[in-house]
Amino acid sequence: MRNAALRKSLRLLRSLLPVILVGILVLGGQGIGQPALASGGWSAPFDLSDDQFGWFPDVAADSQGAVHAIWGSGVLGANPDPNDPDASSRDLLRYRVLRDGRWSPMNDIAFTCVGGYTVRNSIAVAPDGHLHVLFRSCTDVSAVRAPAGEAWSAGAWTEPRRLGGSYYNAIATDSKGVLHAFYNENLFGTEEGNRLLSEVFYRRSIDGGQTWTVRANLAQLPGGDERIQVKVDGRDRLHVVWDNGSDWLAGLGRPKVGVYRRSDDGGETWREPVLFSIADSPVVQTTLGLVGENPIVVYRSAFGAEIYYQLSRDGGDTWSTPQRIPGIRTRDAGSNISLDNYIMATDSAGRVHLLVSGFPEGTIAAIPMLLHLTWNGESWSAPDIVAATMNWPMWPRLTVAGGNQLHAVWFSYTDASGWGERRVWHSSKTVDAPALPPTPFSEPPSAPGAPNAPLPASQDGQSTLPARQASLPAPALPDEIRATPPPSVVDSGNPLLIHGLALVPVLGLIITIVTLILWRRIRSH
Repeated sequence: MRNAALRKSLRLLRSLLPVILVGILVLGGQGIGQPALASGGWSAPFDLSDDQFGWFPDVAADSQGAVHAIWGSGVLGANPDPNDPDASSRDLLRYRVLRDGRWSPMNDIAFTCVGGYTVRNSIAVAPDGHLHVLFRSCTDVSAVRAPAGEAWSAGAWTEPRRLGGSYYNAIATDSKGVLHAFYNENLFGTEEGNRLLSEVFYRRSIDGGQTWTVRANLAQLPGGDERIQVKVDGRDRLHVVWDNGSDWLAGLGRPKVGVYRRSDDGGETWREPVLFSIADSPVVQTTLGLVGENPIVVYRSAFGAEIYYQLSRDGGDTWSTPQRIPGIRTRDAGSNISLDNYIMATDSAGRVHLLVSGFPEGTIAAIPMLLHLTWNGESWSAPDIVAATMNWPMWPRLTVAGGNQLHAVWFSYTDASGWGERRVWHSSKTVDAPALPPTPFSEPPSAPGAPNAPLPASQDGQSTLPARQASLPAPALPDEIRATPPPSVVDSGNPLLIHGLALVPVLGLIITIVTLILWRRIRSH
């Protein structure tokens, strides 16, 4: 009798695990394979990359409400060389536009290199309606522009103009249409440059990108400098942040501090750097936002899972002490945080919106989610879930269209297979802020009689090095870009499904242990 009862319990346990798995999927409502609405009013993620390889996107909205997205991609040639597969890889910059509620088809707007070089990029819209893009071309950084209404066509874009040698870049435009470009580049001929650690350089253009000033070194700090972000306030002051300490591309250095600088005169001169850290502990992923004309920065601990912020209420002259953002923890520290970043954008009501890859506090999920938090001027909201997928979200970017329409883009990858299959996604949300009517574009700037005057020479400003320098080696794409089904998006508005999926391995282990115990008892009898 006892053996019969044990055998019956064993058969029941053997059937328990598949029942639990099916139950989790049924409770999820829509299942794993179909995109579903995220929490907090975010739309279901849309695959911008059309089930093709894509990563490191950026996004910008013009004054007429159109949303422009770009990202790096690549394809293998028709007849790849088995002896040199990298030489057969064509690196591409891709583009789509959301206009009147519909996305255009995807299109390639620039052929950037051959050999699998990561296409880092950034985009800004000038008041005259031109899109301005910086992108990594092999190991250089180049600038191109196109009218917003014609940007889908590769033929509408200007010939690339080289600005320097770079990996990371950022671009912004002020109310006068002046362009402000930032990038990190190795400074040869110095002790730091000889160790291949990069500095942050700045150039500007007053004629729509036709000519540019001589580059100015904004960093001049020990260690590498990378992951630059820039914002322009209502007084056309420039606010810039970046991470200092490590140089991921060179594989040297270690994270140290976040850096903030401000220019009050359109980039002619710059205030002294402000350094951010946590009790002398290193920080990374320094992120910049604006509350009116006052900057706010967010960063994470380089070794922990906490996210902190600091706020200035006088335009960046003085700062509050570091405070932890409640209700959220970030992904574990590791090599990939050197490539990731957060992002902030401000709506027409003056609220700041933050996107991070992490976890709501208290969750037992194993895979990071893309989270959204709002700063109302005094405190942070609880996190909304933009996307919770079976893949890892990375490099989010955010813009505001029409004053109250948030548009987020990011890429995802499969952690189980290294970088795995990468896809670019979009999601949007309407927030409680005044809707701004479309405004016409201004007249484009005319070509000046003489090129931009160089920046004034100073110890903490201009570089007089030759324009072209030896380039650093770049990380290559995978030998083979695979077109597999896109990441499965789960209903992030259903916490039972998210937590249930995270519990599957634990339940499986418990059932296995109990089964082995019962089996041993049967054998002993």
